[in-house]
Amino acid sequence: MKYSKLIMSLGAIATSIGFAATSASAEKVLTVASWAAPFHTMNENVFPWMSSQLQSCTGGSLSMKVEYGMAPPPAMYDTVRDGVADMSWIVYGYTPGKFVNTMIAELPGIPGNARQKSVAFQKTHEKFFASAGEAKGVEILANYTHGPGMANTVNKITSYKELEGVKMRIGGGVANAIGTALGVAGVGAPAPKVYEIISGGVADGVFFPFETMHAFKIAELAKYSLQNPDGMYTTAFGLIMNSDTYNGLDAKQRGCVDDMRGVNLARTVGWFWDDADSVGAAAAAASGHELTIASDSERAYYKNATAGVTTDVIEKVTSKGVDGAAALAYFIEQVGIESGN
Repeated sequence: MKYSKLIMSLGAIATSIGFAATSASAEKVLTVASWAAPFHTMNENVFPWMSSQLQSCTGGSLSMKVEYGMAPPPAMYDTVRDGVADMSWIVYGYTPGKFVNTMIAELPGIPGNARQKSVAFQKTHEKFFASAGEAKGVEILANYTHGPGMANTVNKITSYKELEGVKMRIGGGVANAIGTALGVAGVGAPAPKVYEIISGGVADGVFFPFETMHAFKIAELAKYSLQNPDGMYTTAFGLIMNSDTYNGLDAKQRGCVDDMRGVNLARTVGWFWDDADSVGAAAAAASGHELTIASDSERAYYKNATAGVTTDVIEKVTSKGVDGAAALAYFIEQVGIESGN
């Protein structure tokens, strides 16, 4: 009897060990829904780098695969939250009203590149925004921004005053409010549609950073750009994972994701976007692009014209239970700290 019990116990232990070994070695490929062209830096650089890091950390049991055409850009948040995809990158401003705190990272009058603002955005998120819980059903792995936004036009402009009445594609979020403040005739469309609407005459320009000159082939259409050294605007992005997917990973896989996420991931993504700006600038130069740097008087005009945008955002963020003024001050401070690194 005792012998039989011993055999049963040993059998149970062996089964348990076998199951644990199988679980530890189970391979998981994360489906990443993406919405830009394959040669966009997110698809060409960021996701392959992340996948390589996860494979190395987990001994090959966790990797990523990019899939295209799963949903349009504005639907990416829902696509991940509902588990249709495991991961994606989202534009917070594409879902108006759902995300408010993230607008702090998009405000005018804050100079800085993608790396500097991405690190500052992630740190501000961790200190002020995470507890507000605006994102539901997803894990925010990193928050980040693109590089300095510019006004890019088919016809030459050298002043923000000349934008009044011009049909400009504006991507959402704070950029919409800036467009209104400058008197542009705003045209709404997700980024992948910009080439189509400009080439078709629906829009005469776009608010975009340099990286889009290559990533969305804007250099072929918009030969003129007006850039503000003080910072015109940026777009806030989130790199997200479905919460059930995250919780379903084994301990080692989840630990590797946790080791990657946060400020370090935001910084690395920012580096890739800064490199993409350099590629875009080179593509623009090859196409005969002309860049105008806003004069001191234009910078003063822009600051005055958009002052109300900042005030409005601070009020909206504060209404969500976050100290908007403190969050903005912290964000600006962190941009400065990262700029000195």
